[in-house]
Amino acid sequence: GRARRLPVRWSLVVATLLVLGAIVFLRKAEPDYEARIAPITVTGKVGERITSRSFTVLVKRAKLAGAYRLAPGALDNAPRVVRPHGIWMSALAEVEGLQEPVSISARLRTRDGLLYVASPTSRPDIGGMGLQARRISPGLRVTGAWFFDVPRDKVEGAHLQFYAGGIGGIPTGMDHLVDVDL
Repeated sequence: GRARRLPVRWSLVVATLLVLGAIVFLRKAEPDYEARIAPITVTGKVGERITSRSFTVLVKRAKLAGAYRLAPGALDNAPRVVRPHGIWMSALAEVEGLQEPVSISARLRTRDGLLYVASPTSRPDIGGMGLQARRISPGLRVTGAWFFDVPRDKVEGAHLQFYAGGIGGIPTGMDHLVDVDL
């Protein structure tokens, strides 16, 4: 016997190659896992009330300080001076939880992309003014501040970023990240 030859359907070959090319293109254009769960950014400015899914924030002003002079503590006789490694940047703000109790964290994003997480409420300890990770009840507006110890040359062009929850400066995925241009 003679081998039988099947005719080539060029239209099917071209269609198959086009479909394979489209699959490869779509897979390369697909965002990676981190991009898919990244928080949704809501932008605003100082003096503007910004609403996210779970809280609102109004940054009233940002200040720079070389040190904070604190009243004497229980074990101190004289006022204490708390100095930063760089400069203190404080953000005075008013926050409100919207649907349920929420703890709002903050970080400072510099022009070159570095992130500085707000100092804990104990540094500097200004009598309950610190808002970092403090639990806020819904419907109750609370005024306080976040404090950042940053190098002097990193303040210009920085943005404040606020988010609900999060550990170690990492916002919870698939939630809002409020970005305030200073």
